Amino acid sequence: MGKFAAITRVLNEADIIESFIRHTAAFVSHHVIMDNGSADGTIEILEALVKEGLPISVYQSRAVTFNESDALTQLYVQACKDVSPDWVLCLDADEFIDDRHTMTGLRSLLEGYAIRRDGPECLKVPMVNYIATSQDDVKEPIVPLRIRRRRPPSDAYKLFIRGGLPQGQITIQHGSHWAAMSDRPLRDVVENRIWLAHYSERSPYQYILKFVRGWSKVLATGQIELDKKTAYHYKAPYEFLRDTPTALLRNKHFMGFKDEAADLVDDPTAYRGGPLKYTPSLNEGMRAVRGLMGVLDDLSKRHGKLMDEFPMVHDAVRDWEQTVTKLL
Repeated sequence: MGKFAAITRVLNEADIIESFIRHTAAFVSHHVIMDNGSADGTIEILEALVKEGLPISVYQSRAVTFNESDALTQLYVQACKDVSPDWVLCLDADEFIDDRHTMTGLRSLLEGYAIRRDGPECLKVPMVNYIATSQDDVKEPIVPLRIRRRRPPSDAYKLFIRGGLPQGQITIQHGSHWAAMSDRPLRDVVENRIWLAHYSERSPYQYILKFVRGWSKVLATGQIELDKKTAYHYKAPYEFLRDTPTALLRNKHFMGFKDEAADLVDDPTAYRGGPLKYTPSLNEGMRAVRGLMGVLDDLSKRHGKLMDEFPMVHDAVRDWEQTVTKLL
């Protein structure tokens, strides 16, 4: 039988992390997770899952800047060291494997690819966006059971990558949407029989936490990432919340079900994870506040450490603060 690993970066995913881990465990031998500084209870849930005996390893790198490529590539290398897998599945915590369109299931499909010496080095798996609607059962804590309605498969793909590709030569970029060797692209195949059910917006407060932390990371990384327009879709809502919070937080459309549409397909994912044990009854507004305070705390501490350890940084900041501009 083949051996499969999953790799995931997580940050403030307490509402979905347990169902995601339990579901993914039905498909992989081991799950390697990198936490980037969660402050909303995610770590406590992961600790409970480890104690229960689920096949996961949890690392932490408290990232306040945008450095996705290095982190994803490091996770791939770590998974290959820990598990020696035939395939490494690149997943976010809001992406659930859906293999209903295969004849034999994901494992058999990947094993078939693995035995082909000249086969693909990565599979491109389409993402299918599921949309929160007014018809969802708000009492259902398992996200893929609560959010049932979807759009058609998108033209965005995530990667399942062969294990054991040479360390130092492979690079994974753009949210695991693209990867290459140092001297050539990977041999890839689009695999439409596997979907990734994507639950990116699960509540308005969860979305606010997502775009604030996302754009703040880009800003903290500096002009290079700004020039690249990295995560640029977070810029407008971030600035809207910053400049006119009342207009956003009291907007019934935004704080309701802004993406609900009549043409959504009622097609719930076949959840494979079983019941939840550790996910608390969450107040999403308070979870967002807790997560945002974690972002602010990490940014402030990193800034203070730079001031303490690098006199040139300390002097430059003091110079900036002495600049006076007449406004009126």
